[in-house]
Amino acid sequence: MYLLAGIVGLIYRTILKKFAKNSPRGATKNIGRNDRLLRLAIGVGLLLWAMLTTWSPILIFLSGFAIFEAIFSWCGFYAAMGKNTCPVE
Repeated sequence: MYLLAGIVGLIYRTILKKFAKNSPRGATKNIGRNDRLLRLAIGVGLLLWAMLTTWSPILIFLSGFAIFEAIFSWCGFYAAMGKNTCPVE
């Protein structure tokens, strides 16, 4: 199930990267450090909750998705809305 969340995340990123307006080459980072840490904490928390309770596939999927976004620093919803929490480099 965790692998499925990663695969769906990659498909999600591929489909929605055309919404990334800041770069002609596709998806760019649009999640800042604090946002990434929050998503990582939520993902790990959901995974632990799933492991310690019922092994709910939904919780495992959501945790994988949150961790995927934290690792790649990219959120499709942010890209679709034109939002960017990354600092200017």
